[in-house]
Amino acid sequence: MNVADSDTVAQQLIEKGFSLTEQLNESDIIIINTCTVRQHAEDRAFSYIGDLGQLKIKNEKLKIVVLGCVASRLKESLKKKFPYIDHIIPANEIEKISEILKKDFYYTTSRTTNETFSEFITITRGCSNFCSYCIVPYVRGPEESRPVIKILLDIEKLTNSGKYEITLLGQNVNSYNFGGIDFADLLVKINDIPEVKKIGFMTSHPKDMSDKIIDSIASCEKVSHRIHLPLQSGSDKILKLMNRHYTKEKYLSIIEKLRKKIPDVKFTTDIIVGFPTETDEDFSETLEITKKVGFLSAYTFKYSPREYTKAFSMKDDVPMNIKKERLARLNALLKGN
Repeated sequence: MNVADSDTVAQQLIEKGFSLTEQLNESDIIIINTCTVRQHAEDRAFSYIGDLGQLKIKNEKLKIVVLGCVASRLKESLKKKFPYIDHIIPANEIEKISEILKKDFYYTTSRTTNETFSEFITITRGCSNFCSYCIVPYVRGPEESRPVIKILLDIEKLTNSGKYEITLLGQNVNSYNFGGIDFADLLVKINDIPEVKKIGFMTSHPKDMSDKIIDSIASCEKVSHRIHLPLQSGSDKILKLMNRHYTKEKYLSIIEKLRKKIPDVKFTTDIIVGFPTETDEDFSETLEITKKVGFLSAYTFKYSPREYTKAFSMKDDVPMNIKKERLARLNALLKGN
């Protein structure tokens, strides 16, 4: 999502007459798009912003903009720690950046362009699932589906620029619904566009992977047979604490349905180890289902408490050395799949 958001910002500013540069000392604006899903990403953002202070001293006209999830969650902390930041733009206001910067720059041009920077098309923004470990709903706001016409116009812009393979993005693409058009319907509409050659999507929530969506994936020849379906844990106890709204049996039944309809389907996933109260038995269940599914690859993480989430009030009772050991065992298993 952050890559897509960065591309949206870049495209907006290029249409206002700006150009990209890799040389920080040549920049009129430096924009830092931040992530707060895990502490490590947040720490890196703070470190990078801190390094920019010297550039601001050398060039008082330089504008420093921080946007994204850290901007949403820690706006006041950013202002206090880095007073040289000119604008702090929350994740749900990223599309307003050119309007916000009008006070600093006189836009001499406003040009339309078919140039695009990625094949990503955002179809939903925000999230309303409130998984107990996840801060996204608090920093990106409730889920909103983008209008179908805007999605189709974005795709037309991509194909006009010579990009024919697209990836649909959302925290939970499966729950897309706008004007009675759900995700299954949207896949069919995009599949019918002659210029589009391949369609990918991420991320899917297992609780919303309906039979209708499975049928659309199977029947639309342009839709990728590589599906990212986050598991998070193989333990029903942990899944309930995570507020995931499915069991391991439900997850496996979805895998079975997809394999029955699409024999060559491949799965990637997300898994968290060391969630509060996770026992050796809980972790063994995660290893068991990982082995059973045979994931092509996985994003694996040690649990990291995030302020404001429900899980933040739970005791982080799995020692770090155990988290590291479990992560290593899980990654070794995935490597052998």
